[in-house]
Amino acid sequence: MLRILLAEDDVNHATLARQTLEDEGHSITAVADGRLALEAVVKDAFDLVILDMRLPELDGREFIGRIRAAETPVSRIPIVVVTGYGVRQHMDFFKHFDVRHYLAKPYDCDELASIIRSYDSH
Repeated sequence: MLRILLAEDDVNHATLARQTLEDEGHSITAVADGRLALEAVVKDAFDLVILDMRLPELDGREFIGRIRAAETPVSRIPIVVVTGYGVRQHMDFFKHFDVRHYLAKPYDCDELASIIRSYDSH
């Protein structure tokens, strides 16, 4: 079981992801904006972050940049990105900031579960 921070402002996507991952046995904390996500990941111990790239208050790029720049263990937390605005435009950014997994919305829940399982086995 992983402790996962889900940062998603779309209620439907958040509900679907939460149900999928809770059915897999994971513990999910959901937030609806980037600032709350940053506060949560710094305050609590999570194994993984699922991050929408377009969030209110603090977007995904800024969230990732701040987390990776932190000089704490949180800087290495795995981040799985989900986005409805195209993945190709972010590819160099993802490589630079060690984001290994990303899904374009709408994504297949089985694919999300499979990606998360790959982290659970570590």
